[in-house]
Amino acid sequence: MKLNAKQRIPLSWMRSMMMLVATVFILSSCNMDDGDSLPENVAYVSLYQASPNAPAMDIQIDNRQLNIYPFDYTDYTGYLRFFTGSRNFKFTPDNANNVVADTTLALGAGRTYSIFTVGDYSDLKVLKLEDNADAPSDGKAMVRLVNLSPDAPTLEVSASGQNDPLFSDSNFMDASDFMELTATEYDLIVTSPDDNSIQLNVPDIKFQNGYYYTIILRGYHTPPAGNNNNLSAEIIVN
Repeated sequence: MKLNAKQRIPLSWMRSMMMLVATVFILSSCNMDDGDSLPENVAYVSLYQASPNAPAMDIQIDNRQLNIYPFDYTDYTGYLRFFTGSRNFKFTPDNANNVVADTTLALGAGRTYSIFTVGDYSDLKVLKLEDNADAPSDGKAMVRLVNLSPDAPTLEVSASGQNDPLFSDSNFMDASDFMELTATEYDLIVTSPDDNSIQLNVPDIKFQNGYYYTIILRGYHTPPAGNNNNLSAEIIVN
């Protein structure tokens, strides 16, 4: 697919067996590397569940249920095609009616978005990011950091062997812009420079030429009793 610089993001397929594509408001899952042009009346939306103490949830879009399987912690849909305009998103416990998050989001034609459920379940928040970015130079990948750890101190991400951090001063719900990195393999290190309480090693991360990636920091620095969702990192392909 030939895309302009603001639209060229290779999109991953939705997780198999995860989502039911409801054609009333969603057209289909997609991959924007397939050689086609972008429909003018379509937005591309992915959803990621990052609330580390939330139960399995259901997702309703404009009062129609999206998922056929529960939306669990760290579940990721990949990008889906949505009709543009104002779309209402509701999140409820699986097979229950009480709404724990309710928001209406504007979706623009030909734009790509990532939506995250974040924070403690008792105060669940919805974070919307626009994913459109310039095309990387030859030999480069585009990478961003999204910090979704509700209780971690200020974090930074470095690469082994490099003096300066790749991303710094990252707090809960902060999202960096996409930045160019040399397309190669990295050993990443997540630290908390203010108190040195965190050193999380994320080795053998391969960023490929021309691809877009999001580094997601999720989980608790100090989990509550009975919760094992410790601070961790996941790298997803956009």
